[in-house]
Amino acid sequence: MRKVTEALKAHFDMGWNFLTQIVDVCPEAVWTKKGGGFVFWQQLYHCFSAVDYFLLPKDGIPEPGPWGADVSGFKAEPTVNPGKEELKAYAAKMKAKVDAWVAALDDAALSQNHEGFSARKGAPTTNAMTLAILSGHSFYHVGSCDAILRDNGEKGVM
Repeated sequence: MRKVTEALKAHFDMGWNFLTQIVDVCPEAVWTKKGGGFVFWQQLYHCFSAVDYFLLPKDGIPEPGPWGADVSGFKAEPTVNPGKEELKAYAAKMKAKVDAWVAALDDAALSQNHEGFSARKGAPTTNAMTLAILSGHSFYHVGSCDAILRDNGEKGVM
């Protein structure tokens, strides 16, 4: 049975779709502007690259991403600014990882421990909680980026 799994995945998909809409509606003047302490596109890159942090197995090695782990982890400011299509291509690659992970789950698997995220988090975390936290992380960045758009006179997506 996959009813609960599909419901959680639908919530994740909603947030991810908002993130890609934000990429589409962001004007060039805001794309490279700082808001909330970080460059606008960098916040989206951070959110997309976090998929590896949440979903990799215990000994999995995260991909550095096209603009580096320090940029996605907010440890460094970007030295280049990707175009929207480049960032959307990366987002699609990371979403495919989520889709594949969720496709392998059924409702019974939701209560099982996610060994990788549990190890990185330092506490037991089920697959259900991992997916819920991944969704929450996406929605957090939807809200923060939407606020930056609005602070710059744009409509936003929410």
